[in-house]
Amino acid sequence: MQIFWINIDKLNYRDFLEKISPPPNPLPSKEGEKGDQNIVFTPNPEILLQTKSDSEFKKLLEKADYLTPDGIWLYIAFQILDNRYWKLINTLLLPYYFFNLFFKRKSLYRKYGDRICWSDITKDVLARAIENNTRITIIDLYNPTDLKKVESQKIFSGKLKEKFPKLHFDYFIYEEKEKNKILEQIKKSDSKIIFSTLGMKKQEESVIEIMDSCKNIKLWLGIGSSFDYFIGFQKRAPKIWRQLWLEWLYRLITGPRKITRLKRLYSAIFVFTYEVIREK
Repeated sequence: MQIFWINIDKLNYRDFLEKISPPPNPLPSKEGEKGDQNIVFTPNPEILLQTKSDSEFKKLLEKADYLTPDGIWLYIAFQILDNRYWKLINTLLLPYYFFNLFFKRKSLYRKYGDRICWSDITKDVLARAIENNTRITIIDLYNPTDLKKVESQKIFSGKLKEKFPKLHFDYFIYEEKEKNKILEQIKKSDSKIIFSTLGMKKQEESVIEIMDSCKNIKLWLGIGSSFDYFIGFQKRAPKIWRQLWLEWLYRLITGPRKITRLKRLYSAIFVFTYEVIREK
């Protein structure tokens, strides 16, 4: 299904996880070939809206092997786009689409594929990496003005090792002046998976850039702030909230910067839905 001319993959989550998980000792690819490398990005409404005004970002997303639906509002868009009704009719049908979202979720998954968000991918790929003794690399955003981020980065490796004692990993603060040095270290390592946590667009840019240099990496993931949940820097919504597709509401209630979150929610819900109907 395409949203704003970007193809979102219809996937079964378990099958998808099997496809992207590197084996313990993947076959080497020939010089200059992509081989069995896989790039996974998880577009949400905010990301898709950004591509409407940023053609460069759109091209970055299109280089991925998999674009998985991250965000429940994409399933509103799928329902709008998967019919021949006029714009006015689709607007009037929005309550019905919302009803399906919360009470006919399995049916939506069968029709449009499973929702696959960055937090779930991160958790399950980490589990596979530990099971297969696979080394991973994590690249994090260099932002000296964010003092809270700087402090968390100082203890990140220790916290991650404490949480996952059997995980083998390299951790880099990805800044422009150190980029070539970091690329060389990744290239010489035995790492097979890269997690980029640089945030919207920057993480996609970094993944594409590193892919061209590091043929040893077999799986590339842009995953936002997933690790913050696993090592306690942020608290993820309880399972019941996630099952009810209300994780966004939990973040709004419990998280800081509520005005900023409200603006982002308004954009992800109302602006996104309006643009989908308008472009239909």
